[in-house]
Amino acid sequence: MFGQKTAFDYTIGIMALLLMCLQVYLVVQYWPDLPERLPTHYNFQGKPDAYGAKSSILFLPLLGVGIFVMTTVVAMYPQSMNLPVKVTDENREQLYAKGTRFVHILRFLISVLFAYILWGTIGVGLGWQNQLDNRILIGFLGLMALTMLWFFVGKAKK
Repeated sequence: MFGQKTAFDYTIGIMALLLMCLQVYLVVQYWPDLPERLPTHYNFQGKPDAYGAKSSILFLPLLGVGIFVMTTVVAMYPQSMNLPVKVTDENREQLYAKGTRFVHILRFLISVLFAYILWGTIGVGLGWQNQLDNRILIGFLGLMALTMLWFFVGKAKK
């Protein structure tokens, strides 16, 4: 399932899938109540600075599902990854395992980020809040950066 090899990978794969389902659910659940004009972009402070049609809320779940499918396929075929070091018979298994783990973690973080942005956009559209919490956005972007550092710095040492 999802190309994972460990219980951790299965767990974050299932959690990422549930977050994708949550996004679809949120759009379906709140669609009738959403205004015709919704935020489509937020500035660095988390305040909306661009607006679009109600249908623009469909973009994030669709993009999320696309990323989920793409990263799932990549994780199933780790030999397709463009790794930062040469793959040899000696390091192949370790590189593919770490590369697959990297993809799974990144997929999960993207799913969480997209779910938060979607929920926040619904909240702004319905007047529950005025903006997204930029501390949460910065935190998730920081986690993604740390995940990339963990992977790429670890590969550079090999």
